[in-house]
Amino acid sequence: MNALLPHAARETDSDTQLLDLVTFKWLMAGIGWRVDLPRLQKDADYARVCAQRGLESGQALLGERAAELLAALPSRSRAMFTLSNDVRI
Repeated sequence: MNALLPHAARETDSDTQLLDLVTFKWLMAGIGWRVDLPRLQKDADYARVCAQRGLESGQALLGERAAELLAALPSRSRAMFTLSNDVRI
């Protein structure tokens, strides 16, 4: 089949990342957690919650994939959660 589709033999980083996310999604489904793949790709906070659940699952392979997902996520910026005590009335 690859002879018919010469571009199919080349794997891109994007393809690998998608495959990893789909694998994570199905591993989570195996323990009863539904994962919204489009949201997982766009919402880092949602991805962190899902990965944390994967880490806490007790499943070795799922835990590995969850740890990889967490490592790939951008670190949170503390500035996003800055609270101010400066109240003006």
